[in-house]
Formats: sequence, C-alpha cells, structure tokens
Amino acid sequence: MPIIEKLNLEKKVDVQKCNRRSRPYYFRRCKHKCLSSTTSIESLPDEIVFQILLQLEAEEIYESAMLVCRRWYKIIHTHDFIQEHLKHSSPGLLIQDWTTSEDPTFVTLSRGGKVNNFKFKLKSKYRLNLNSKYWATFNGLALEDYPSKGNNLHRTVFVVNDTTNKRIAVPQFSAHQHACHYFSCLGYAPASKEYKVVHIHSYPGSNNLSIQGCAILTLGVGKSWRCIDTQHIPATAVHLLAYRPLITEGFVHWGGWFSTCFLSLNLESEIFTETPIPHDIYVDRIVYNYYFSTWRSVTLINATRRGFSWDIWEMKKPGEWKKVLKIDLDAQKCKIEKHWGCTLLNGLIPAGWLNYMDVFVLSVWEVRDKALVLYDVRTREIECLDLDCIGDLSIYCLHRNSLVWLDHTWMDSASKSN
Repeated sequence: MPIIEKLNLEKKVDVQKCNRRSRPYYFRRCKHKCLSSTTSIESLPDEIVFQILLQLEAEEIYESAMLVCRRWYKIIHTHDFIQEHLKHSSPGLLIQDWTTSEDPTFVTLSRGGKVNNFKFKLKSKYRLNLNSKYWATFNGLALEDYPSKGNNLHRTVFVVNDTTNKRIAVPQFSAHQHACHYFSCLGYAPASKEYKVVHIHSYPGSNNLSIQGCAILTLGVGKSWRCIDTQHIPATAVHLLAYRPLITEGFVHWGGWFSTCFLSLNLESEIFTETPIPHDIYVDRIVYNYYFSTWRSVTLINATRRGFSWDIWEMKKPGEWKKVLKIDLDAQKCKIEKHWGCTLLNGLIPAGWLNYMDVFVLSVWEVRDKALVLYDVRTREIECLDLDCIGDLSIYCLHRNSLVWLDHTWMDSASKSN
C-alpha cells in the first residue's frame, strides 16, 4: 500500500474515534440583526411600544413614561393613543368630604380585579376653599367651581384635568341678579366630538313663581352661553333640575328620590325629554329611588328603608328602562355587622358602581365615616373596605384618570381673555 494512502486511512480512523465533545465548536454569527444580543425596546416597532404604554396608568405615563425619550413622548401625545388609553381605563369613585379641605379618596379596581383606594391629589390651589365644588366628571375632565372673593353669588368655573395638572377658566355665565345657581356639569357629545358645560339656575318669574333655567356653553366654539328652552318641560318634571345631574355619553340626566319621572337632556340636539319611571317600581315615602351613572348607561336602584335587597334597572337610551339585576345581601348582614362591630339598624345605602357595573358600592350608615361594602356582581361575594375619608356630607363622584385635554386653540385664547 502506498505511504500516502496509508496515512489518509489512519487519519480517517482517528476522526471516527473522536466524540462530539472533542470536536472543535465554532460560534456562528447571526444573519439577522433583530436576533442579535443587542436587542432592546428601542428596536421594537411603534405599534408594539404603543401597546406596551397602554398598560400603564395615566399618572405613570404623564409623570414618567413620556419623559423617557422623544419617541415615547410623540406616541403618547397622539390623538389615537389618548383615546385608546381612555378606553382601557376603568372608572372608579371619587369620594370627597365637603366638611374638610382634605384631598378626596379614589376607590377603583385594578385590571386584575383588586380594589385600590388612595388619596387623590387635587393640585388646584382653590381646594383650600371649603366652598369649592368638584362636580361630576367625564373622560377624566372635571368641572370645578368656587365662589368669587367677597361674593358667593358669582362663581368662577374651571375645566380641570388633575392627572396632567391642566386647567382653564370657563367664561362666566351672566344670570339674573336674583338668580339661584344650582349645579353645573360637563358633558360630551360624541357625534360632534364637543365638550359642553351645562349650567342650571332659577330666577323669579311672574306671580312670584320660580322659573328653572338652563344654559349651555360649547367649549372651543365661541365664549357665549346659550339659553335652552325649559318652558315645555311638564310641571311634574321641571323641579328635577334642582337635583344633582348624572352624565352619560351624549346626555345629562336628572332624577329624584320619590319622583315618578326622569329627565334627560340630549347634548347633540339640546332638547329635554321626560321618561316615566317603570310601573313595576313602587314609589312612596318608604321606598327610595337612587340613580347612578356608569357613563355607558343610567341605573335606577329601587330600595326600601332599612333594607338589604335592591332591584336594579338600567336605561341606555332615554325612554328604555330594563330590569337587569336583583341584589340581596340579607344573608351577609351578620358578616358585615361582625366586621364593624355594630348593629345595622338603617340598612345599607347605595353609593355607586366600580368599573361600570362590575362592583356595587354601598355605604354603612352606622359607621358612614369610615366604611364601604363592595359587592362583586359576578362572584356574588362582598368585601368590607375601611376608609378614613367619608363624612356626613360626602359626595361620590364617578371618575377615571386620563390624558384627555381640550383644543389648544381655544385654551390659548381663553387664557388670554382671563
């Protein structure tokens, strides 16, 4: 056998004897840059970053995320992101005690279903005035008003977003010198995409009869108030305008404890309509009708004094009441009494909803300065929540934090005029 062939044969045998560990290993260079070891969040497309940022709360976005880089700042300030983030945020209850100047408490549900409660930091310097009022909110915007210095009859109204620390004064409404001012509220007309301020007042008419008046200001469209006709409202319903209003998308509503009708104002057409209370509801001085907004609809809670059961009715459009739920907590009475060490002589008082109609919130009269009962509609379980913010004159206001703000053109012109 030739020497060269012998050497080649021996080399082949030696290679076959080698195991895998003895073979040399060569690092392979990645052909695709996106799979390299330098992958980071900066390499993600805008669509993915958009979805990641949606998972953050409004305060985290405003105070931290938008300061990370210019790219995030631009994404956060787009109209699409602000509206999409608004859809992802769930409404909670803002509880404020009118007897003190302390910040209200905000009770809300996390996305995992856990109840959170914390102090809501109102940044307005006017909160030090005990006469200031933080009324119903919508889309994270609220109407805050307080009496002018030295004159409680004239009030200055602000549109505020305390999450982003933005506020602007609303042009003052010039009413009759003997007018009595009731509630103001902020609503949203989805078709025209306009925010409107609704102001209710009364003034003396002929034969010493009080006349209920309604005025509307469209934010961003001029600075003049429009008076809305209330003469056609029946006498059985016009008195409801003196009650605190409820806001749903496109409407403002008014209802009373013992009233047999319900009043609605369409923010698009600016026309009032009257809706009768369902005939199945028994109305007298022992039965109370509580009304709460979920923003998607209005709910009517029919409750008896000292009772522990409630019939829940819902109205998504004016004129269409539908019974949707019955809640009975009589079996849970002992558990609630044991938690707070008291006897519930006056029952539980409906206070509102968390996350639309997922959790029913009730206050406990005997310990109303510190207690809430939360009823999970899906699991039918209750949770007793201890608070230190509730007082005799506490107001429960539906609210959610958002990044929404008004048109900058109107904002700049309004700030110059004020």
